[in-house]
Amino acid sequence: MKHLVILLLLTFTFSNFSKAQTEHDTIILPREIIGNDTMDEIILEPINVTAKRLEKVNLEEWQMRYLRKVYPYALRTARLSKKINDDLQEIKTKKEKKRYLDECEKTLRANFEETLKNLTRKQGQYLILLINRETGQTVFDLLKEYRSGWKAFWWNFGGKFFELNMKDKYDPNGEHKQIENYIQRLQYIYHQDGTNYIIQTEQFNTPKVK
Repeated sequence: MKHLVILLLLTFTFSNFSKAQTEHDTIILPREIIGNDTMDEIILEPINVTAKRLEKVNLEEWQMRYLRKVYPYALRTARLSKKINDDLQEIKTKKEKKRYLDECEKTLRANFEETLKNLTRKQGQYLILLINRETGQTVFDLLKEYRSGWKAFWWNFGGKFFELNMKDKYDPNGEHKQIENYIQRLQYIYHQDGTNYIIQTEQFNTPKVK
């Protein structure tokens, strides 16, 4: 616990806010051996932080509550997508890639399926939009890339019965401007309270690449 607190302090030291918008370089926390504990090397991705006054958020309280609920899942999806892509680069054959993705699907179902299937319709819509915001890809594109175009088609078709379109795209400067305003506030809070650190260093139980 002590070395976790030290790492958190280091993270915040490297991430001091300025009055103008600042882009932070990638932070690498080296592998450390403290007593009987070993902390693997951690790479924190660059983030943009702004300390300037944000516009007033014109959202209902229930909308902000829903966004707070699903945004961490969008951040985890972005990290997991990057890890899967990195792992697939090291796998040579289609058979091995299929086996790896099948195991990933089992892991995801075990960890997230119960929670995600209990989301309300509106929470599901927000999650689809925020996944697009964080990954640059629609949920449909992610499914097509990882599971096949045919499966993505049926996921999208089924989603429409619940007013969910997995091809939805996030528009931060237009339709979703108020959501973007609130998400920027959440990013500021996550950076201060350690939530961002926890999500960025969370370990996924994905299959090991041989």
